[in-house]
Order: sequence, then C-alpha cells, then structure tokens
Amino acid sequence: MSGDRMILRELAFDAASNLQALKGRTVLALVGIAIGTAAVIAMLHIGYNARKETMQQFDVLGIDLVNVTPGSDGTKNAVIPFDAARDVSGAGIGVIAAAPLILTGTSVRIGRSSLQANLVAATDGIYSLAKAEIATGRRTSDLDGFAPFAVLGADLTKDIAASTGRPVRIGDQISLDGQVMTVIGILASVYSNMVLNLDLNRSVIIPYAAARRLIPSPQITNVAARIDIARDDAIVSEKISEYFGSRMRGSGVSVQTARQLIATLDQQMRIYGLLLLAIGTVSLVVGGVGVMNVMLMSVMERRREIGIRLAIGARRHDIRVMFLVEALLLSAAGSAIGTVLGTLTGWLFARSSGWSFAVAPVALPLGAGMALVVGLFFGSYPAARAARLDPIAALRTD
Repeated sequence: MSGDRMILRELAFDAASNLQALKGRTVLALVGIAIGTAAVIAMLHIGYNARKETMQQFDVLGIDLVNVTPGSDGTKNAVIPFDAARDVSGAGIGVIAAAPLILTGTSVRIGRSSLQANLVAATDGIYSLAKAEIATGRRTSDLDGFAPFAVLGADLTKDIAASTGRPVRIGDQISLDGQVMTVIGILASVYSNMVLNLDLNRSVIIPYAAARRLIPSPQITNVAARIDIARDDAIVSEKISEYFGSRMRGSGVSVQTARQLIATLDQQMRIYGLLLLAIGTVSLVVGGVGVMNVMLMSVMERRREIGIRLAIGARRHDIRVMFLVEALLLSAAGSAIGTVLGTLTGWLFARSSGWSFAVAPVALPLGAGMALVVGLFFGSYPAARAARLDPIAALRTD
C-alpha cells in the first residue's frame, strides 16, 4: 500500500511538471473547465438558495394563503361585491379569514419630499393575513370608517425620514395624491407577500372605506384569504370560484393558492436550472476538448520520452495511467477553480438579493465528480494513443 502511494505521488508530481511546461495551452484548458464548472455550481447555489428563501417566506406567511382576483372578459374586469368578499369566511367553504383589498399606486408627499408608494385600502383583517406587526402607533380599523388615517410600511418610513431629514412620528400629516392623511401607525418590516402580490414595506395602508377619498370609483382588486390547511386547496379553490360566481356578474374570479404558486416557482426554477446546466455542459465540453488537445500535443512532443520509458520496461498500461493522471490533474485544478468561482457567484447573487447564503449540499461532490468525468472521458483517447506508440518509432523521433 505504501509503494502504491509513492508511485501515485511520483506520477502526480511528474504530471504537474509536464503541465507547467505547456504553459499557455494548460491555462486555456483550465479556463474552459473552470467556466463550465462555475456555471453549473453557481446554478446549484442560486437555485438552492432561491428555493430556501422562498420556502422560508412561505413558512412565515403560511402555505394556506389564497388570492382571489376578479376575472376579465378581455375588455373589463368583473366587479367583486364588498358584501361577498366580507362574508366568504362564514360561507362554510373552507375559508377561515378574508379581507377585501383595493391596491393601486400613489404619490406620498410630506413637506417638499415626494415618493412613490403602494396604496392599500383594506379591512383590518389584512394585518393578520399578511402577518404584519405594528412597530409604533396602532393599526387602521374598520371602525375608522372614512377617517383620513394611514399606516406606513417600514421601508417607506425610512425613505421619508431620509428625504425630510427627521424621523416620521405618529400624528404627522402626509399628502396622498392631494389628500391630507394622518399617520397613526408604522409597520415593522415584513416579508413581501408573493401570493397576494403585496409589498407592505413600501405601502400606505388606509381604512377600506377611506379609499373613496382618493379613488373616484373604488373597486376590489384582490380578496386576501386564509383557508383551512387541513382541507384540499384545489377543492376549496373550486368552491371559492362557485361562491363568487353566484354573487357577481361577468367573468367570475381567478383563485391562486400558495401551493399553486410554489408548484409554479418550482417549475420555473427547474427550467432556469436546465438552461444554466446546458450552458455549463457546453462550457465543460469546450474545456474537455481543450484538455484533450493539451494531452494530444503532450503526446506528440514527448514521443521520445515515451519510447525510452517503454524500452526500459514500462508497460503500455503505465503509459496510459501516466497521461490519464495528467488529464485528471488538469481537470481537477479547473474544477476546483470553477467550484470556488461558482460558489462566489452564488454568494454574490444571494447577497445582492438580500438572502442568507447556504452552500448547496450537492455542489462540492458535483464539482469533484465533473473533474473526474471530464478528465477520464477527454483524457482517455490521448492516453490510449500514447500507450499504442511503437517504442522503436518513438525513439527515432527528433
């Protein structure tokens, strides 16, 4: 066993010195393998962290959320009656809480500063449905009626403070599209809600009835709901559609559940993953061809050395192993560089997206596996060609 280790060590040192002698060609082959490996490793990290972040959001917000939106006949949207939206939780169809929403954009003006924000006119059930907590002040309430009260999102509050040069206080007055509103609360930071398509961090929440102050003919744009998690969401979705369809004119409603959104996101991630995998595979093939080219040139330039080795007793198997070790070493170096670059790319992407980064479990094993596959596959032909050389003809080489 000790003798085998010594032989392998000598082969590795010999392979490293031979590759170093090839200089530019070795670097080009390394770059090809590194790029291909980096593309695949980055894809794994990005996909893994995107899914982890998405599932973390669903863990916090719940996988029992449902978003109900009015249907459209191509020219206009259907109108969801307020009474139907308010009473759906008591209809016995699996909905345990609901809040009608009016979502639109608005311009927030405080002093001389003007910022764009989301306007959310909603019943007070929106806070529990969106898992939104109050940091300062109080929530809006259905009892506020038409009162000009507003609750600001965490990010919007910071932007206003940065623009005005002072923190936002309870009782401050802001202008929403020319209407003066009084700040009664500030939200703590909350996850953006993909199911409801709602980012409360950059929103102004006002009482549902107060929407008439800002919108001439306010109509429900969404109904946020939470269903009984023990029930089949597909069946509940069908019952929700039937419930609203029997109470409204036009095209009924469209229902999207959190589980449906998760399935859609998984499908999209698989498509992006396959695309990146295809790019990485092409790059690996190019890098592998580079490895084969380097090895073939090495065989041509070292024919006399091969002839001498064969003449003094080396077996053809030994020659094959010698060149395979060189190919494996070149592939391993390229894969190691690519694994580091791919991990760094995944970390930068996660950081720029505001995610916490975690290493994909299969990334490192796959990086090593690609080195082995590329080295063996593309190094086999040059190694076999070197082993087939006639020692007499090789020794005659100048």
